[in-house]
Amino acid sequence: MVALIYRLAISLYHTAIHLASWFRPKAKAWVEGRKDWLQKLRSWRSTLPAEVKVLWMHCASLGEFEQGRPVLELVREKYPDFQIVLSFYSPSGYEQQSDYPHADYVTYLPADSPSNAQQWLEILSPTIVVFVKYEFWAYHLKALFAANIPVFLIAGSFRPGQLFFKWYGSYFLGLLQGFQHLFVQNQTDKDLLLDHGISGVTVAGDPRVDRVLSIAQQDIDFPLVAAFKGQDRLFIGGSTWPAGEQILLTQQTYWEKEWKLLLAPHDISEAHLKSIEAQLKVPFCRYSQLKNTDNLVSFRVLILDTIGMLSRVYHYGELAYIGGGFGKSIHNTLEPAAHGLPVLFGPNHQKFQEALTLKSQGGAFEITDFKDFERYFNDFQNGKTLAKAQEAIGDYLAANQGAAVRIVEALPLG
Repeated sequence: MVALIYRLAISLYHTAIHLASWFRPKAKAWVEGRKDWLQKLRSWRSTLPAEVKVLWMHCASLGEFEQGRPVLELVREKYPDFQIVLSFYSPSGYEQQSDYPHADYVTYLPADSPSNAQQWLEILSPTIVVFVKYEFWAYHLKALFAANIPVFLIAGSFRPGQLFFKWYGSYFLGLLQGFQHLFVQNQTDKDLLLDHGISGVTVAGDPRVDRVLSIAQQDIDFPLVAAFKGQDRLFIGGSTWPAGEQILLTQQTYWEKEWKLLLAPHDISEAHLKSIEAQLKVPFCRYSQLKNTDNLVSFRVLILDTIGMLSRVYHYGELAYIGGGFGKSIHNTLEPAAHGLPVLFGPNHQKFQEALTLKSQGGAFEITDFKDFERYFNDFQNGKTLAKAQEAIGDYLAANQGAAVRIVEALPLG
């Protein structure tokens, strides 16, 4: 019965996406990106020897890719004889990584159906398959299990309330049992799986820690940001949404002396940028409109209206707020943490183990309104308080780095 309901739900979901594609750009990209997937895959695979070794990694979206990326790149380095196929479910991942240089073929995962899964598998003929974090498409997995192709989960993160662990979740729990091995982020994940009869589990950590640390250790040089900061301290609002922006701009006297504010909004449309500017009462500028470093020190707020810089710009900060926590979920907390920045975020962060762990260890802090922000911001004026939070972050990163190496060494690639 559950299998029938799943099949019906997936069918309805695919129909809904096709209908939405008429008026929603993301849904349209989802549909258009999957057109002719069969012919494209067959064409690419036909250029390779039948016996070539293929590693297929699948990610839901961009965030999951950042977790899988260190593993994939280490495989490329150590096992260059493998062809690497990278698939995405969401346009937000595929559109940004369609030309990713360390994969031989980047594509959308075809919609989950028995026929699609079987055709995909027969043509691709993978040697080993790696799914990242929480992608569990039943028909694709069952086809892999039936073909005895080893399937691994990396960066797994589980919570008691998930479908697998419900009284009616045996069908989905069976999917977990079909994996050859699951690499999870922490002991709590492992204990939960063990309690439900899944023993092939290893605590490997979050490979994204390796990724953000590698970025933080690069030579970083943004002269315009450095000139803007000058001798002041810098507070960075990363991937912000209106609710968080309102909090950061409630008391703008904070940014008049000693501290400056760099805002990197999630939405960089002209309308949203203008709405931010309308709230500002202190001198501000947009990054894209800067020409040189002259007089930048006189501005108190810098709006980062570009894509791709934020993970490195944290290098210039002392404190950070991460957006999304007043909406569906927070954005990347590990990027600022990798640069040693204590992190503030909104209440909706329960699905992110790194945020929960950083919070429990004293490196991240939840705010629900301006009063919470004010309290923490004032606390961090004390150098000892700031140093304590930075030490907690350093301990977390040290304990979690190296996940990619642990995973690749355990995969049967040799």
